Amino acid sequence: RELLRKGELIPGAALLVEEPEDSPLPHVAPEPEVPSIEPVVPEDPYDPKIIPQEYLAKYFKSSHESYLIDPQRLLSKQHYLDREGFLEYHAHDSKIEIKMYLFDALQEIPQPYTLQKLVSERYADGDLTAVVFYFLGNPSRNLLAFGGKGASEIPPEEVQKILHSAKVKAMEKSDPSIQIESFIVQLSIKLYWLEQSFAKTATTQAVPDTPKPAAHPTPPAPGALAKVKPYLLYIVVGGMGVLISLLSAAAAWVLWRRSRIYHFPVLEIPKRLGANYAAGVGAVIAFHDRLGSPSNQRDQVPDYLTRM
Repeated sequence: RELLRKGELIPGAALLVEEPEDSPLPHVAPEPEVPSIEPVVPEDPYDPKIIPQEYLAKYFKSSHESYLIDPQRLLSKQHYLDREGFLEYHAHDSKIEIKMYLFDALQEIPQPYTLQKLVSERYADGDLTAVVFYFLGNPSRNLLAFGGKGASEIPPEEVQKILHSAKVKAMEKSDPSIQIESFIVQLSIKLYWLEQSFAKTATTQAVPDTPKPAAHPTPPAPGALAKVKPYLLYIVVGGMGVLISLLSAAAAWVLWRRSRIYHFPVLEIPKRLGANYAAGVGAVIAFHDRLGSPSNQRDQVPDYLTRM
């Protein structure tokens, strides 16, 4: 009532004025989010000589069934399968296996990890195995050691010869993947000859030793062969000379027989052979020259006589 009296309230004003159905609220722009700034930790610069720590355990603290150990994946998958396949083929064909550990060209093996320690810990009780540290792209740094049964019988000079020969073959190539292939092939050839030398040595040792002669042996009585032996060469040479002489004489006699000339004696034969008259027909034999042919010296018979 007081509002009506003062004129501040108009009765029915709410019914006469239409309010909009959707009264949009004023748009308030969201405040921009301020990104949190975290401190950037600088990465350590790459050092090609350092082997990452996570790979050292895979190299030196694990037993490997494969013949090519490459935890860093330095070879492509296809090249890895090719080299691994050749090493498997060598292992099936030879008694000396090859285990190859692959490192990058400039990587250094940190202490206390060494090739000799790896061989003594992992391969001492197994079959004879050639363990190689191969530096991909730099085969001149390669290392070789033997572990297992019979490794102590291989002199260090022989190990160095085998390694040097394989290095030379690898360094003749320029492509790293072909270098490792040449190295493996040459190493396989050298191990084959090493295996052959072991087999020959084992065969020699298996033959029983020849008993030593007595301190004062009694020389056996010389036989007929022992007496003739000093003159055997002269006998053989003399026999050959006699045989050659006989053959030469036989050949000369044959040639003489073929070249001989026979001379028939000239006989004074009376005409008609002493008869009073001849038969009237027949051939007349007369020789005028002892050196000529009888057919040329024979008197010619008239044709009418040959036709009769």
